[in-house]
Amino acid sequence: MGLGYPAVELTDGAVRLRPWREDDLECLRAAAEDPRIPEATTVPRVFSVDAGRAFVRRQWSRVEEGHGISLAVADAVSGEAFGSVVLMLRPQPGVAGLGYWLVPSARGRGCAKRAARLVTSWALDVAGIARVEAWVEPDNEASRRVLTAAAFEQEGVLRSFLTFPDRRADAVVFSRIREPRRRKD
Repeated sequence: MGLGYPAVELTDGAVRLRPWREDDLECLRAAAEDPRIPEATTVPRVFSVDAGRAFVRRQWSRVEEGHGISLAVADAVSGEAFGSVVLMLRPQPGVAGLGYWLVPSARGRGCAKRAARLVTSWALDVAGIARVEAWVEPDNEASRRVLTAAAFEQEGVLRSFLTFPDRRADAVVFSRIREPRRRKD
């Protein structure tokens, strides 16, 4: 089972989730300047136009190859990208992993929470996913708040689970599951 792009626009009036475009390079330039974003994602550590376009093509390939879906988090009115939200299929059927980032200038306005809610609700209610999970470093309080506000529940800690270029880290596991359908008697 792969994930295709949503048939309807995912927006809540403040943010819009849309496919990446080759003109989203300013967003990627700002993301490359934040040391934590390239450490945990495929955003290039050193930005160039070619590296930015290669990033966009990698995001498109996630859908094409059936690995998941990557969407730009954009302003609902202007369409300007300021972040990313991704759902990657896990080996377990019906399970997807959530990832997200925002450029520093977009933080603190609730946009990550909005993006996480939008894509997770779509995945659980429309796309046939049964469980969306996220792995967060224990000291990433901002991300933990995002997930809690997006109706995720904390489950536990996976010790020395995350791998970065020069270190390993624990992962706090959060999840949101599809609510069981109630029978009509």
